[in-house]
Amino acid sequence: MAKKKPNNQSSTVDTAQQETEVQEVQPAVVTDEKAAVNVDSQNEPKKAKKTANKSNAKEKKPNPFKRFGKWCKGVFSELKKVTWLKGKDVAKNTAVVLTVVVLFFVVLLIIDYVLAGLFGLVRDGKWTTIFI
Repeated sequence: MAKKKPNNQSSTVDTAQQETEVQEVQPAVVTDEKAAVNVDSQNEPKKAKKTANKSNAKEKKPNPFKRFGKWCKGVFSELKKVTWLKGKDVAKNTAVVLTVVVLFFVVLLIIDYVLAGLFGLVRDGKWTTIFI
């Protein structure tokens, strides 16, 4: 937190006068700029603006191959900034993922076997096996 200055009447009066002076000056400048922008934009015909924008767009676009080259350079520079995992960490993470996938497969296989058998009991009166 910032320390507060002691309240002196002379300092508060001076700052109050400065604030009013600043407030009086700023609105006049802003309104003049807005007026200048509005006057200029109203005087130009709409067709001239469109053709100017199209010609500027055509001039700004470089060769597609150059743009692709810049894009490739950007991709490679970003890939250099990436922190890659070590081979051991990748192997451990891969083993964890494969283990979880196999466990879920076994659990879902057991659930499917039990539900299919129960359905066979309800329908035919005997346990139905899927695998045979």
